[in-house]
Amino acid sequence: MEYLSRPMSEQEYVLRLKAERDYFLSLRTEQVINTALGWHGGKVGKYRFEVNVLKERSKLGIDYGRIFKLCIWDSSKGMANGCVALYDKGWEVKPYKDLEPYVNQILKKFN
Repeated sequence: MEYLSRPMSEQEYVLRLKAERDYFLSLRTEQVINTALGWHGGKVGKYRFEVNVLKERSKLGIDYGRIFKLCIWDSSKGMANGCVALYDKGWEVKPYKDLEPYVNQILKKFN
């Protein structure tokens, strides 16, 4: 929360509300576009994931399924430093055995 050193005028308040509304609308629009393009994200266990899902099964997908891009990462380390599994039309970083249940959850939901 942000505290102001002085009270806002009505005009400043209205402008600020409009700016905040526009910001949230742009975020929502971005989410809708990403979903329309097949991008989804979420959390499994302590890991975060992003997945790109095709409308139909493909030979490029995991097990010839609909998922053709998948990244799973340790949320405490961030995506770049905590990547534990990466599939981009093929496994670039294969998941460890202990990640198998999480990968299976994602496959079950999106494949």
